[in-house]
Amino acid sequence: MNAEYKGWVISLVGALFFFYAFLQVNLMAPLGQYLLQDLQISASELGLLSGSYFYGNVLFLLPAGLLLDRFATKNLMLINMGIAILGTCIFASSSSLFLAAFGRFFCGVMMSFGLIICLKLSSSHLPARKMALASSLIVMIGMLGGVMAQTPLSLLILAVGWRYALFGVSLFGVCISLILWWVVPFSSIKKEEDAKALPIKVSLKKVFCVSQNWYGGFFVSLLNLPIAILGALFGIDLITKTYALSSVVAASIISMLFFGMIVGSPFFGWLSDRIQKRKPAMLLGAIFCLIFMLLLQYVTVWNAPLLYLLFFLVGFTSASQVIGYPAIAESNQKELSASALSFATILIMGGGYGLGLPFVGWLVAKSSINSAMIAIPIGIALSILMVFLMKESYPQPEAKKEASLEVSCE
Repeated sequence: MNAEYKGWVISLVGALFFFYAFLQVNLMAPLGQYLLQDLQISASELGLLSGSYFYGNVLFLLPAGLLLDRFATKNLMLINMGIAILGTCIFASSSSLFLAAFGRFFCGVMMSFGLIICLKLSSSHLPARKMALASSLIVMIGMLGGVMAQTPLSLLILAVGWRYALFGVSLFGVCISLILWWVVPFSSIKKEEDAKALPIKVSLKKVFCVSQNWYGGFFVSLLNLPIAILGALFGIDLITKTYALSSVVAASIISMLFFGMIVGSPFFGWLSDRIQKRKPAMLLGAIFCLIFMLLLQYVTVWNAPLLYLLFFLVGFTSASQVIGYPAIAESNQKELSASALSFATILIMGGGYGLGLPFVGWLVAKSSINSAMIAIPIGIALSILMVFLMKESYPQPEAKKEASLEVSCE
């Protein structure tokens, strides 16, 4: 089998890990109304329950990058799949807010490896010139997990109840684990020098001092707010209350966010490689995402077909966030790629999910869900500012890049 073709097979099958992680991220959206009734919790407590996933995620993000720069990718994949499956079973069996949050915390640990472990796997099996496209395809596959967490999961919950539906999600995770065990090789390091890990203190210092990691992380976090807030938790409630549509129809409308991401991710990855620049494609997507979110926020006369289109366009333009990942990786030395991505993901997940969801839940409790959604366009506007602060990072000669990084870390 051709080496590059084999690399694509390994990378795309490995992306099933991110698929399952993103399914876990978004399964709270159709569960929300059932948890409010069954566990007898408030909207703000629901936000905290959803946030517990992201607390586990953020706490383990930096260790995840350090582990990925030092240990075999396949082993870490399988261990984290097991942790997520266990956490889902605990959540499905819970009878209190504390136990449910404990199970979600376990699932969040798995997501700390979610995207960066797939990017690390791809970078070990594909040439650097293919990484923008590979990153986009990995995100596209992950978005399919988000789609599965909407209408399909909603229908499953209606058929068997939310607890049995979650046990089904656990069984699905077992199947994915077997596929990963079968396809992904035990060693994901293609060159001996890739295995040379810097001391932890040196790695952290080099990663922290690259401003691009901060700006890129905030850019992705802020532009991901429509997915984090609407897709992961509050979107169905917003649609049912504002437009008097059923929860199943609302879930199908929210799924258009993820279909938009599925289409938009490879488009913006292709566009960025085509023009050989990162920033223009990032800026284009962020500006149009802001426009569409303002329409959704202030124009409330949409019918169902137009809502399908509008949510698709929000997801499509929000997909330009995927360019932030190669922009961050390209701004760091190769042996620090996973550590840099994990650091940036702390900002990404901690901002949109760990802080954003509880904050919006608090706003909903204090005012109304429509008023609370203003947090999304404000965040997108700030993402545009992040693009202007970033430097262009399209691949440059390795020696030149390493020299510039050494200067920036002094």
